[in-house]
Amino acid sequence: MFFAKEIRVFQPTVLALGIGHGFSDAAAGYLIGGLAHRSDFTQMAGAVMVYNVLAFGGQLPAGMWLDRVGRYRTTLIVSLAVMIVALFFSKTNIWFFTILAGISSAFFHVAGGGTTLISFPQKSVFVGIFSALGVLGLALGGWAAALQWHGFGYVLMTGLGIIMLWLTWAKFPQAPQFPATPKEQLLLDTHDYLMILLLAAIAMRSAVWNFVQLLHTHQYEWLFYISLAAMMGKLAGGWLADRFGARLYTLIALSISIPALSWGYRRLFWLLLGTGLLQSVTPVSVTALQRIFPRFPATVSGAAFGLAIALGGVIPVVPQSSEFYFLPQFILAGLCVWALYFYAFKLHKTLYNP
Repeated sequence: MFFAKEIRVFQPTVLALGIGHGFSDAAAGYLIGGLAHRSDFTQMAGAVMVYNVLAFGGQLPAGMWLDRVGRYRTTLIVSLAVMIVALFFSKTNIWFFTILAGISSAFFHVAGGGTTLISFPQKSVFVGIFSALGVLGLALGGWAAALQWHGFGYVLMTGLGIIMLWLTWAKFPQAPQFPATPKEQLLLDTHDYLMILLLAAIAMRSAVWNFVQLLHTHQYEWLFYISLAAMMGKLAGGWLADRFGARLYTLIALSISIPALSWGYRRLFWLLLGTGLLQSVTPVSVTALQRIFPRFPATVSGAAFGLAIALGGVIPVVPQSSEFYFLPQFILAGLCVWALYFYAFKLHKTLYNP
């Protein structure tokens, strides 16, 4: 009965955060993608590096700070306002709006993810709702920049402004406080080990996702399709994990996704199936980390959505040649991802179901 009431109160807030995530990532994709038309390669590469460091690497410290101050609503509204400013000044110095976009993205992700985790603890379906539209928004923003849709920036500013107004009166939960028990203190080292395993699993899965994107860098239509598949995967994956169990769903989804990506990386059907299943594990990963550190929802969001994704983005930078993308390499990467999740969930079950 209580959970039904909780859904009625906080579900509109999480839905608004999911839509805001889509607009925020679309704005970032539009800003960074637009650099190709008005800057040289050196400037563009530098700006992309700065954005990634701030937007992904900055999430963990931003989450740690937010868990201390607890001002989720204010952080969300200010971060969206900063992104609007970045869009407004997109024709000026590229470093100015790149830094603003990176800072905005980092704080929005941890505040939105933290609010979702507090509103619906251990419910992967709502993490899926929050995270799903981000990947689609990023693709649409990059696509709009590639096609030079000059009016798209005003659409994004309007959407971000509407979400800001919505969040000013939306219901926000109170951050729960869980005093650490002696048992938790004794298990701290084991918790750290489990967190490292999960972060490594997320990072490796992110690397596979980046490999897939690199294959289709200049196929904008296919990039849109795989982003749509990733969005649907996150939405469905959260619900299925809640219904059938996180461990069972994760291992089955990965067991199917990697062969699908390996066998059909040039066939759209297998590409969409593999992408959707691969990305459907995201909500499960976040709620698994939340169970380890329930008192730090924003930090958990920063670790899952930021730090691990940043680490996964480093791996595909090295092998860029077409010879790399063959069946054995994808299978090897997939086995690594599967093994990391298997051992992480095995340890997870040992800790929480002794």
